[in-house]
Amino acid sequence: MRNDWRNNQLPPPEGSEDQPDGFISIAIVAFVIVAPLIYFRPELGAVEVWMIDAYHAVDGWVAPIRGLFFADGRI
Repeated sequence: MRNDWRNNQLPPPEGSEDQPDGFISIAIVAFVIVAPLIYFRPELGAVEVWMIDAYHAVDGWVAPIRGLFFADGRI
């Protein structure tokens, strides 16, 4: 009886065990976010250093152009 709503595309009756549980969805999302952070923890430091180095490289390239538009080279 409780599984009939799936065939008729009606919502499950109140108090039914067939209703989706919100906790499961939150737990899955948390696992998807946290699991890679735990698994790839050693590599995340290297990625962060690479991103900072890339920022400094781009900043070094843009500094002369920025100096042309702004007197002190700052925004």
